[in-house]
Amino acid sequence: MANDGIARLISVTQMKSNSANDDALNGADKQRGLLKEQKLVRDQLRAFDDKVKDKKVTPDELDQIRGMLAQAGLDTGSSSLGGLTDGEYTLGAEGVEKTNQDVIDSLRNRLDDKSKNLEGEDKLGNFEIQDLMSQYNQAEQLASNVLKKRDDTSNAIIGKV
Repeated sequence: MANDGIARLISVTQMKSNSANDDALNGADKQRGLLKEQKLVRDQLRAFDDKVKDKKVTPDELDQIRGMLAQAGLDTGSSSLGGLTDGEYTLGAEGVEKTNQDVIDSLRNRLDDKSKNLEGEDKLGNFEIQDLMSQYNQAEQLASNVLKKRDDTSNAIIGKV
């Protein structure tokens, strides 16, 4: 009868250990997806900066920028650029150029905010994984202790017989 109780206790500790391990693996999968998304947004930020570094944006580049925002799940904005000259919109500090610069800055800020939000989620995810791994280690230790006590009890009984 005592063996049934010990066997059940061992079974429960092993199930708890397996559950904690599965939770940790799911957390790691979530973390990998988050890192992949972070890399995508960082790549988009670099591409964005490359397109506007010469202070001129073509209609095709603007469409590509809006496509990057849409791919990141962000609002592409309804603001349009003005003052198309020689097939390019000019960015600057005055008049139409300032308006264009403000629109481009707004679009870039959306990507930048997305990057910061993902970094925040990444930090939270690291704490979740650490907590899950701690639970897994505790469950493994409990299972090990139960098995050791069972073996010690068996050896004590055999020694007395």
